[in-house]
Amino acid sequence: MARFRKEKLSSSRKSDLALKDKIFANFGWKLVAILLALVLWFHVATEKTYEKSYQARIQPVGLNRSLQIEQIDPRAAQVSVIATGKQLLQLSLSGGVTAYVDMSLVTRPGEYEYDLNLIDLYDIDVSEFRSVTIINGNHFKIAVKSRV
Repeated sequence: MARFRKEKLSSSRKSDLALKDKIFANFGWKLVAILLALVLWFHVATEKTYEKSYQARIQPVGLNRSLQIEQIDPRAAQVSVIATGKQLLQLSLSGGVTAYVDMSLVTRPGEYEYDLNLIDLYDIDVSEFRSVTIINGNHFKIAVKSRV
């Protein structure tokens, strides 16, 4: 009877080993297959068109050295972008959207009003995306004062 038990234990161990062998046989190829499946899924998922809103920071440039920015109101504009997932991912990874405002013609302190246009959006080439729209914040004021 003792001998029968040993055979039973050894057959259960064999089935455990067989299951492990099935799982871990060609493990490298199985891992490669899973990774390729994930890459394919990511490619297909990012080819779809999505809409995302970004806060476009308003960044004045070219201001005379004798002047400084006192206040910008509003500080950012909201921009809606419709594009593929890959394009939106690339835009997000690049740091978002910045609107550069040329202030090289400002020569004295005061309050200046500007209208934001799509050409002011530095990070977006409008022709590459399906749609780019400034939702709000396209009209803003910049207060400039003398440097002390």
